[in-house]
Amino acid sequence: MMPPNKGVLPETEARTAENPDAPMTEEQAAELRQLCERTGEEFDTSLTEAQAVERIDALRAQADK
Repeated sequence: MMPPNKGVLPETEARTAENPDAPMTEEQAAELRQLCERTGEEFDTSLTEAQAVERIDALRAQADK
């Protein structure tokens, strides 16, 4: 008996550290958009998931000042 074929992973499960070019998640985009509005910064829709993490952290620190 052959094991079942593993299907294609949903997009959110397919993102891993090995894929540095994965686009930011919808959750990241929503949080980043809110932070940009609060801090007066421009919202960049082209960020990768990793870049979005860094940008969110920086804007959180700026918003908390």
